[in-house]
Amino acid sequence: MDAPLTARGAPEGIRNLLTVTCGRESAPPRARAAGARLGQLLLELPDSAWMSLDALLVAVGFFAGYAIVGEVSTGYTVEHVHIWTAQAVFMGSFTAASLVFGLYGRETLRSRSRIMIRTLLTTFAAVILAYAVIYILLYAVVSRRLVCGALGVYLVSSLVLRFGAWSLIHDVRRSLLVVGSTGLLASLRRALDQDGIREYRLVGCTTPDGHSPEGAADSSVVGTHDELESLCTKLEVTDIVVGAEAARDPDLVTGIIRCLHRGLRVTNEATFYEKAAGRILVDELTPDWFLFADLKVGEAESVSLKRVIDFVVAALGLVVTLPLWALIAAAIKLDDGGPVFYAQERVGLRGRTFRLHKFRTMRTDAESGASIWATPNDPRVTRIGRILRRTRLDELPQLFDIVRGRMSLVGPRPERPDIVASLNTVLPYYPERHLIAPGLTGWAQINYKYGSSVEDARRKLQYDLYYLKHGCLELDLMILFRTLGTFLRGAC
Repeated sequence: MDAPLTARGAPEGIRNLLTVTCGRESAPPRARAAGARLGQLLLELPDSAWMSLDALLVAVGFFAGYAIVGEVSTGYTVEHVHIWTAQAVFMGSFTAASLVFGLYGRETLRSRSRIMIRTLLTTFAAVILAYAVIYILLYAVVSRRLVCGALGVYLVSSLVLRFGAWSLIHDVRRSLLVVGSTGLLASLRRALDQDGIREYRLVGCTTPDGHSPEGAADSSVVGTHDELESLCTKLEVTDIVVGAEAARDPDLVTGIIRCLHRGLRVTNEATFYEKAAGRILVDELTPDWFLFADLKVGEAESVSLKRVIDFVVAALGLVVTLPLWALIAAAIKLDDGGPVFYAQERVGLRGRTFRLHKFRTMRTDAESGASIWATPNDPRVTRIGRILRRTRLDELPQLFDIVRGRMSLVGPRPERPDIVASLNTVLPYYPERHLIAPGLTGWAQINYKYGSSVEDARRKLQYDLYYLKHGCLELDLMILFRTLGTFLRGAC
């Protein structure tokens, strides 16, 4: 959850302005409504408006940089590149990079992580493209000081504007209508509450006769299937979730398709929840899902690129953090005098076992018998171990495992062979999480707590399968950024 902006001590008018700007539920009703209306307007802005705004920010940044630096290019040519030429090239490069990395659109504005990552990727790519165009066509190089100044202005102003838009859009809720049964509605309501998903407002459901399956009137039933289109207009519905039985009715499907033509989003329960919660409902899967889900497995180009990134980042991480290793090693020795490192068999890619390395955080006799899950406030954890676990610094030695190719930076966390064997018998499709290399961090780790039970393992498996289907460079960067945030919060 995002921390609310504190407005205590401010005059009432300023407090109301802050709450409208941040779109929080603590705002007065009228202020909250005004914020929601403004957020809805921002959602309806066309991409061209955001593109024009970005072009303006780049132009302002260039003129600000030029006013400070006083030069545009450094000498490779007799004729230095003109400020207008450099500005036009950079504006065009930013527009192209923004479209490539998906900087525009509702889905980006609804996620702070996407805003940050896509803005940084766009900026990085745009600078490389602009430098290449200016050098190849004009044989000139734009002043680095000018570019740094322009980028500083652009990044700060762009992120401030987009995070401001996010704070308003964050509380704009989509109206969700369930077509099927009250049971499906109740299931979705529980799931949305459990995951803290606030983007959707459940307006009710339709049934064949306008009543619950038991025949009694139900306040959550808003009408019959035949009234679907009029209900969507009356209730200002934006999304429809269709139950399995309802999808078998040809006449109803025809009506749902007409809703599609009106701009409504239509999904089934599993697809809706996959997009809303970022996990796959394991209990709803059938084996053929793995055949048709377009899993990110075995694609030579993406696997090779991921391996190169893993090696480079892990190697640099080792170099940068080595001084810290000495401090951690000394702290572990001073704590109880036991070994500094701890190696353990884990199950990795395609079910092959490997030895995973960590800084030791438990007593030396912590697992004298069978493997057991760690628990909150586990008495086996040492004093220094609690600090290392909270900051995730105990995972640093796994950088060696990544360099050696046993692990990846991002992927499902590897488990011990006996725990894997046990979970394979009780959780459907648990072995399939080993279709990709295990990771130092993962989608399940940033979305769920430490696992200490079969039910926790089930929930984490749902996140792992989501990553198996949607894994890409952007998602990896999002996971790494959020892992870094976890580390920094733990360190504080």
